[in-house]
Amino acid sequence: MKHQRQRTKKNEITSMTIIIGILAVILIGDLVGAVMYVRQSPSMQAELMDYLATGDSLSFLQIFWQQFLYQFTIWTMGLTVIGNLVNIFLIFVRGVSAGFNIAVLVQEASFGVLVLWLIQYLLIIATTVLSAYFSIRFAYLVVKSVMLKKYDLLKRHFKNYARQFVVIMVLTMVTSLFTAVITPIVQNQFSISEVVAEI
Repeated sequence: MKHQRQRTKKNEITSMTIIIGILAVILIGDLVGAVMYVRQSPSMQAELMDYLATGDSLSFLQIFWQQFLYQFTIWTMGLTVIGNLVNIFLIFVRGVSAGFNIAVLVQEASFGVLVLWLIQYLLIIATTVLSAYFSIRFAYLVVKSVMLKKYDLLKRHFKNYARQFVVIMVLTMVTSLFTAVITPIVQNQFSISEVVAEI
């Protein structure tokens, strides 16, 4: 019984370490992205605003496939230990993109639009964190099973990984739907800002 409690506690510590590590990578990416926007010249920021105001809106299917391919890449890379290094890079890049967008919206968008975008961002980050956590933990469990020569556990790990993929895809669909609704609102916000600036 005592051994079981120690093993459970150890698993919880491992899980928390993975999650904290993923969040740290995202936060660093957010900071880098925000600094990248702030350091842009006023003319470059103005060009960016113009692009955001006039850019083409993506359809729900386009947004869904973007999210799906991103999560599927994380999922595929999670099948190998080396692939999880790629996952860390992908998570960092997503953080940079989000940080850049947050810096833009804080300066240019209304409070309501900013809140809507932040809800969308939290959905995306929650899905990304879960996906990365599942993939890294899967690789960890597979390596651990092989090192301990508990090959009978590999089949169970693969089944769990497949079930977790279904959860990620449901979250991806919810996020894509919300993003498809929010994107035109954000673009309209910038269009209004451009008109006001011209007046």
